[in-house]
Amino acid sequence: MIPWFILFSKIHLVDTYTALILSHMLVGLPFIIWIMISFFEALPTEIEESGLIDGCTHHQVFLRIILPISGPGVITASLLSFIFSWNNFMFSVILAGDKTKTLPIAVFNFMSYSEINWGALMAAACIITLPVLIIALVSQRYVVSGLSAGAVKG
Repeated sequence: MIPWFILFSKIHLVDTYTALILSHMLVGLPFIIWIMISFFEALPTEIEESGLIDGCTHHQVFLRIILPISGPGVITASLLSFIFSWNNFMFSVILAGDKTKTLPIAVFNFMSYSEINWGALMAAACIITLPVLIIALVSQRYVVSGLSAGAVKG
């Protein structure tokens, strides 16, 4: 994390949302790509070829045919990336300041040298867990089908 801080301080991005977005994107993007590769490899090439025969360009085939079919994979990767970014503490503690404090840092502030405010700490932990829980419950059917569709073929 020290080189990360040095890099962002040299380009004057410490305590900005840009630094947090870039750091979460640079770590989350390989994870999303790794998840989505199995979905795109599982699709038959005949679907893409039929779209090209019907007159679509490669870009149109991806946007109109491939992307809607791989919707459960996109939702699964998005949910897992959101949970990773929502709970990430290390980037925020290094790169965030008073202007860009994230929720894990706010919860961390309930602990001090002399005492830990357990009641407020537990209440805050429950409250910041609610958005992730609600999103996971709403997209549960897509996640289950997405995880099983992207499984390794035997």
